[in-house]
Amino acid sequence: MPSQYSHPWARGFSPLFSGPSSDQHLRVSDAERQAVTDRLAEHFGDGRLDQAEFDERVGRAMNAKTRADLSGLFDDLPETGAPAAPERPRYRRRHPALILVLLFVLALTVGHAVFWAAVPLLWLGLLAATVLLATRAIGRTRASHDR
Repeated sequence: MPSQYSHPWARGFSPLFSGPSSDQHLRVSDAERQAVTDRLAEHFGDGRLDQAEFDERVGRAMNAKTRADLSGLFDDLPETGAPAAPERPRYRRRHPALILVLLFVLALTVGHAVFWAAVPLLWLGLLAATVLLATRAIGRTRASHDR
């Protein structure tokens, strides 16, 4: 059973050229001609066709009566939107050393923030302790003088 994309010029046009009506002897519509010329324009824009080749292929596409007249227009061109060579799948590599460095920097940052937030509190605490000790000492000395 032939594939629904058996015609090289029909690749990428599944809504237009699929199904049982994709026979070579059927007449093409203006929409099909326009789709083919748009695809040729993409190849021309990407530099795969020079001006003379583009003009010749667009002329053939616009004068096509049947789908057979369109065959061969894309035989030497890759599918549009697809890279010429298949790409290898990219695997995401994890870097445990980078994670450890990031955790260390985060710990230093948090420690630094806590330290500088606590320093004023430590000074206030030291001041309060000094005042309390001083007032107790003063209170004791008055109590001993009052006797």
